[in-house]
Amino acid sequence: MKLRYRITTRIVNFVWHLFFGFRVYNRENIPDRGGIIVASNHLTNYDPPLIGTAVWKREVFFFAKEELFVINPFYTWLLKYFNAFKVSRTGIDKKAIRHTEQLLRRGLCVIMFPEGTRSRKGVFLDFKSGVGYIAARANVPVIPAYLHGVNSPLILQFLRRVRPLVIFGEPVRPDMFAGRIRERADTISHEVMRSIKALSQDTRYR
Repeated sequence: MKLRYRITTRIVNFVWHLFFGFRVYNRENIPDRGGIIVASNHLTNYDPPLIGTAVWKREVFFFAKEELFVINPFYTWLLKYFNAFKVSRTGIDKKAIRHTEQLLRRGLCVIMFPEGTRSRKGVFLDFKSGVGYIAARANVPVIPAYLHGVNSPLILQFLRRVRPLVIFGEPVRPDMFAGRIRERADTISHEVMRSIKALSQDTRYR
């Protein structure tokens, strides 16, 4: 893990805990090493650094739609600082898929949002099969993550004392399922979706 990344995540973690009462559950489900995908529901633009902070002991990389890289130079720098890489949302971005697989085979952690876009009302959108496809091709586990309490502007969250939380589920491993890659892709994605929805209904963490 790069020193600048370690320092930044410690600062972000401190701010989230101090001002927003940020909570993380089941962090022990994150392996210390080896390529992994963390798959989460998607609520806001600051989900990636928040989940990255929740992962804590691993440096994370994540997709960001290519339109975000042309907003302004500072925002582009910020995205790259937090290890974002471009993905096109028109069709299948083979370049982004190959880059993701390379990161995973190097033993790194990649955050993915199977819904493909933000759910502004916090309701689950349809999950795409890309997570399962990449996990099957790279042969890495997927860690389901449920994110809650961050679907409002930060200042409103602070004033309302809304406490965000991240809950990690049990790993979903490609070798748990039989079949060819494309067959397993759908099965893995379905199991990840089922796990995230189950975490959202678990009242032990509220």
